[in-house]
Amino acid sequence: MIFPEKRLLARIVLGPVAAMALVGAVVSCSSDDSSSAGAVAVGSCVEVSDNAADAMKATVGDCSSAKSSYRIAQLGTADCTAGNATFNGTVGDAKNTLCLVPNFAEGSCYADAGTRPAESVACTAPEASFKVVKRIDGETDELLCGVDATQFRTVPEPKTTFCMAKPQG
Repeated sequence: MIFPEKRLLARIVLGPVAAMALVGAVVSCSSDDSSSAGAVAVGSCVEVSDNAADAMKATVGDCSSAKSSYRIAQLGTADCTAGNATFNGTVGDAKNTLCLVPNFAEGSCYADAGTRPAESVACTAPEASFKVVKRIDGETDELLCGVDATQFRTVPEPKTTFCMAKPQG
């Protein structure tokens, strides 16, 4: 025979325990999502603050910001495809090796650094080697650049065409 007061006692004791377990699960899932914001991942954008060969530094940034001039194409490899920049340095507090594709801002100028990430510079700076005269999102077609561009760069993912020329300083 089951006594009604034992069921009531079980409900009073087990109910809050189950509720706490549910709250704990929700909080742990939520914290996983929030910790991934700002994480180094393929497709994330980075702001390179130092492109020196022996001391590269960057932070994960907003891809729509003109300061985030690169997007991560590959993690953990220094064997980047031609045209991609090799980053071997610190992102935040962690050491990383990355392959980066441009996320250049239209109207901005950069100093080419070979296989390292190009540095964002003033268009009047003597080291400025190219200016992005046009950025075309959603297309990888250099024929869209027009006559004011002397060179171009296309990125397959996300599809982007960068039309570039010498800066007029």
